[in-house]
Amino acid sequence: MEESQQQSLHPDLHPLLLEFHRINALPLRAVWHVYADECLSEIILEFDDDCLVVVAEPSDDTIVFHSVPKKDFNSGRSINVSQSELWHGFIGGLFGWGWITINQQDALDGILLSFGGITPQIMLNVMASSIKESIIQQAC
Repeated sequence: MEESQQQSLHPDLHPLLLEFHRINALPLRAVWHVYADECLSEIILEFDDDCLVVVAEPSDDTIVFHSVPKKDFNSGRSINVSQSELWHGFIGGLFGWGWITINQQDALDGILLSFGGITPQIMLNVMASSIKESIIQQAC
């Protein structure tokens, strides 16, 4: 990225967006869910060496995410959902792009993900202290 483009990025968001760079072009190996009080509180996207951990912040219904080394991921309280209807088609796909969504109240409440290309395919957003997963359908 050119220096002029880097300077135009919002300074608080740039470090957050860099988390996507750690998984760039890596194949998705598994997807895990963690529930708290019947709410989907975490989604862990497992890649070869790193995991992207997506967390719902219940205090303000925002989303946070960070990458961690795969060796530090403990699946003990997680449920493997890799073969679910939503995720099974993305397993093995290379991570393409990641976006963040900010609502009109200036809250980071979602992320968009793509695998094998630059078109967003998955939306993860927080509502009522729970992460909601959606496939993004392309218009014809």
